[in-house]
Amino acid sequence: MKKARQLTKFGLAVKKALLDKQITQKEFCIEMGIPVNRFTEILYGLRPGIRYRGQIAEELGLQLEGDQESACH
Repeated sequence: MKKARQLTKFGLAVKKALLDKQITQKEFCIEMGIPVNRFTEILYGLRPGIRYRGQIAEELGLQLEGDQESACH
């Protein structure tokens, strides 16, 4: 049986921010020009997402700290 994927800390912060803004992942991706599959891979840590990670964080008001990401609250 396959093990379920788990969100990274960054992925969890992104999901919370999207909930706060009441926007779906798909809507966010369309607005930002990010492929939905790439966005999902970034949230689950399957890809580093160097190209989009800063853009996602900035738009959602999240702070990137090296490999440790946290929300700015």
